[in-house]
Amino acid sequence: MQLKDKVAIITGGGRGIGRAIAIAYASEGARVVIAARSSTQLDEVATEIIARDGEVLAVSTDLRVRPEVENLVQQTVDKFGQIDILVNNAGINPRGPFLESTDEEWEQGWQINVMGVVHCCRAVLPIMQQQGSGNIINVGSGMGQVGRSNLSVYCASKAALHGLTQSIAEEVWEDGIIANVLIPGPVKTELSKPAWENSGTFRAQSDPWKEPEQVVASALFLATQPPTSGMTGQILSIMRRNSP
Repeated sequence: MQLKDKVAIITGGGRGIGRAIAIAYASEGARVVIAARSSTQLDEVATEIIARDGEVLAVSTDLRVRPEVENLVQQTVDKFGQIDILVNNAGINPRGPFLESTDEEWEQGWQINVMGVVHCCRAVLPIMQQQGSGNIINVGSGMGQVGRSNLSVYCASKAALHGLTQSIAEEVWEDGIIANVLIPGPVKTELSKPAWENSGTFRAQSDPWKEPEQVVASALFLATQPPTSGMTGQILSIMRRNSP
């Protein structure tokens, strides 16, 4: 029970990596709060956690809308009284040539992949500062380090997320709060489905496609870092190779 008495918010908790992390954290004793736009998916994950005797709160949330994020955080505090861990996992991945990308795709990608994280961190950090401890885990991407063709919106937003995380880490470490990036590598999710359906590996002789549950060990490692002395401002990559 590595996370006993901890409270964790996980965005994008209705499926894929977020679902796997939520179930794992609950199994390790955390009281988990899952957020996503789809209430149906959230309810399914909540039912699974409850069946395993876990504690869970599901809050339908559009991360692009700051008041909805503030409501998510307030509901968490009202129910559980604290927030120890924030996992910013939600994201989207528009695909296509850069010159064919639209303003709408750029705006939506930025609003969810970057501003959604900004909204969550702004809402959660004052509570963590008051507690004197906290742990923020932002799910990044190797494509935020090495760009790829036809994924300009995603690559740019994930590169921004990495810089944002390191900047936040520098600002709040004296408050007993740590912030790190987790790069899962290629994982079979709805977001990556167009790529993995027709590919055995992410790159030839490189990264095999993981199942979401294979990210759990690293997410637990980061979640169990002591906020006052654990690693912060770091990028933990579990990719096999950091190749373009």
